[in-house]
Amino acid sequence: MIRGERVQRQIAQDQFALLANVDRSYYGKLERGERQPSLALLLRIAKALGLTGADLVAKVEAAAARR
Repeated sequence: MIRGERVQRQIAQDQFALLANVDRSYYGKLERGERQPSLALLLRIAKALGLTGADLVAKVEAAAARR
């Protein structure tokens, strides 16, 4: 879901990792579901996407409900 938001905004993964202030390789693991973000990191990712934390969580919940 986060990958889709990033791609929709046409931001490269390494560029987005810089925006979210997270190591590029760790961010790649987040997108692949190999790691779970802390709340602080989730909020940084939301900010980098131009979303509030609540909006990001709502999008994730909606995506999970469709599965």
